[in-house]
Amino acid sequence: MKITIKNKDGEVLKTLDAKVWQTLLKQITDAGVEIHSACMFGICAACMCQIESWEEFLNKSLRTEPWFPLGDDEVMTCIWWLKKEITPDMEWEVVLKTIY
Repeated sequence: MKITIKNKDGEVLKTLDAKVWQTLLKQITDAGVEIHSACMFGICAACMCQIESWEEFLNKSLRTEPWFPLGDDEVMTCIWWLKKEITPDMEWEVVLKTIY
């Protein structure tokens, strides 16, 4: 399983091997990609990304504050991660595009 992160213009910044039980933001920043982040609790929306593909592989058990409008195709990378059913040999790719 891979994660591809694009900038807001759609240019690929990096493709990395996905890990379960690690937030998307940690995986992205550990891979050397800088994206906006601030609160680390899903409140500020600085790390929000648009999901371009394979949304069903993302664990959405944590949501943001009720007052914050989060679209079905958006993810707070600081609080979401890949589902535990993901295995390294899966050939799919989660594609995220930064919003800010």
